[in-house]
Amino acid sequence: MTKANLKAIKKRLIEEREQIIGKLAGNDLSIDDSETPDPVDLAVRNYSKNVMLAVSENESKQLTLIDEALRRIEDDEYGNCQNCEKPINMKRLNAIPWARYCLECQELVEQGLLDED
Repeated sequence: MTKANLKAIKKRLIEEREQIIGKLAGNDLSIDDSETPDPVDLAVRNYSKNVMLAVSENESKQLTLIDEALRRIEDDEYGNCQNCEKPINMKRLNAIPWARYCLECQELVEQGLLDED
């Protein structure tokens, strides 16, 4: 991987990280129960809160993966599969710059045959 590719990926990871942090900071998960709400309104608010929590959880996981990728760049370990240590295809890294595994090992993870760390 060239230094230019690595620099572009690092920039993209940082931008993605900032976007996610902005989204997470903007999520207001509080519910104002000062008045006794209509049961339907309460159900809708609770449902909306659960959806926002699920989205926040996914974004938090992605943020962790991005932080790990940035650490691997700093440690000169970026671009290699964390399981088999073979280089990850550049097309895969361009599509998913926080990828930890090559395509073959990712398939093993998805099949439950390889534990994620």
